[in-house]
This record gives sequence, structure tokens and C-alpha cells, in this order.
Amino acid sequence: MKIIHLVLSDVFAGIEQHVDELSIFQETSCDVTVMCNYSIAAKFNNKNIESLSNFNRRSPIGLLKLGLKLKKLNADIIHTHGSKTTEIVNFIKKFIKLNHVCTVHGIKNNTKAYEKADIAIAVSNLAKESLDTNSVVIKNWWSPALPDNIVNNNKFILAVGRLEEVKGFDLLIKSWKDVNESLVIVGSGNERHKLDDLIEQNKLEDKISIIDEVSPDELLDYYKNASLLVISSRKEGGPRVALEALHLKIPVISTMVGHMADILPLELLAKPDDEESLTALIRSYVDDKTMNQDSIFRYVDEEYSLNAQGNKILKVYKDLLVS
Repeated sequence: MKIIHLVLSDVFAGIEQHVDELSIFQETSCDVTVMCNYSIAAKFNNKNIESLSNFNRRSPIGLLKLGLKLKKLNADIIHTHGSKTTEIVNFIKKFIKLNHVCTVHGIKNNTKAYEKADIAIAVSNLAKESLDTNSVVIKNWWSPALPDNIVNNNKFILAVGRLEEVKGFDLLIKSWKDVNESLVIVGSGNERHKLDDLIEQNKLEDKISIIDEVSPDELLDYYKNASLLVISSRKEGGPRVALEALHLKIPVISTMVGHMADILPLELLAKPDDEESLTALIRSYVDDKTMNQDSIFRYVDEEYSLNAQGNKILKVYKDLLVS
């Protein structure tokens, strides 16, 4: 089977990591090409990379060149990631017949782009609920590059993600006023200065630190020193960092976003975009460090592995080709 993964973002983040790991998994049995913008091509580890220089989705010439590339490669499956990339392929399909699978990586208000794909893969039940199209839930996975065990030093509580409003780090900082634990936030983004100011306004400089985005190896060092991971997102498709932490046997508490309601019991979940609910959850955990998540660790290891989810995606492709 010949597969093209198309991802046209300008930065290498969670979706791109997802594509990288999935394409490497699929290479063992399929002919796989990742097609991406030139600016992030070097970040992918796939054998076959088709990079697009100066691609402009609003340019008719750019769309023509992309369409000709797709036609030349003649793949059995075109798998798009992200709404804008999916919209582009929907347009190209007016002129070229393509078997089109898309992945919905988050909860979307506007799902029209996904409705024209042959099938949409949602990374959580909540993401699927937002779709009015032929869709299936295939969840995210923890990174196969992670070790199976780490020695944990329990030095601080950890949060990881892009510093954007959707991640809710402003709520997390406000929730930390009466918490006597250190919080480390790892990430970079447009909200950095706003979050720095918020820490200063609440006189939390001694409790909270923000670390710029780090490499996977460096992030592992932060995991090794974390007693707990907090997900504070307002909206989320399926937070991979939660899966990574649980695979590494680090307890997690979260807002009720993405697949977290499928993984954690209600007492470990806060309402999204609700400072009071998040504050109560954090205080509850700090007061009870005997919480045992061993059964959750085992569940995530078995159900959220790349092998388990990757084989489900291959089955989606095969079913589409014989339909």
C-alpha cells in the first residue's frame, strides 16, 4: 500500500510528532511518504520526505503544483492532518481522484473541511461528537521512543504544552496561589509574556517557573523529576503529554478535555475553563499524595500504544480501498 501523509504547518509540534511516529510505524509494511513544508522537513525521521518550498495555499499555482505532485506519486491513500490541509486536498479532489482520509486532532467548531473526506479519524470521543460525517475514533498514543521505566525524583509538579490561551496555563497559574509545591511549565508560544506577568502579579516567582520548549531528551529529564502532570487545557483533542506521563508512571490530573474522560475517573478531572474547579482539583491532590494510579498506568500502556492505534489506522485504509 502506498500512503502519503500531508501536513502543511509551519512549526513542528504535536500533530507533526504524531505524523512522524505513525509514518515510521507504517514504513514496516507500506510505502510511505511525508509531504510537508520545507521549513519543518528536517524534523521528520521518515525515509521518504517530499518538501514543499514557499507553498501558499491561496496561490492557484501552488495548488496546481501540489496537485501535480500528488498525481505523480499516485498513492493509494492521501492522509491529511489539520483542517487547512484537509481543505486543500478537498479542492484538489475536484480535478484528481484521491482516496482521502483525514485526522481531526482537536475539537472543532467548523467541521466542514472534514465532511468531504472519505473518512475522518477523530483522536477522542469528544472530537468525534463535533463531526457530522463518516468518522471513527482512533486515539493518540504515547511516544514509542520513551523508556518503559524511569527513576522518579518527585521534585516538582509539571505542565507541558504550547503557551497559547487554549492550553489554560493562565488558569493554572491563578490556581497556584495557595499551593505549597513548585510548578514547572515547559513550552513556548505567544502567551509567554502574559504568563510571566501573571506570575509576577500573583507573587509566585518562587513557586512557578516557565522553561522554553525543550528537546525530547531534555523533556524526559523533566518527567524524571515530576511528581505529577497537570493538564489545564480549555480545549484539546487528545493530550499526548498525558499519555507519555502515564506511560512513565507519573500520575496525571486534568481538565475534562479530549480523551482524558476515557482515562481518568471523575474525581481526577476538573471542568474546562473553570478556575475554581481546577483550583479545587489541585488542592485535593496536594492534600492526598497517596493516590494510586497503577491501574491507569497499565490501561494506557495497553490501549494507547502506537502498535494498537497504528494497526487500527491501517485497517481504516484497507476498508476504504475495498469499499
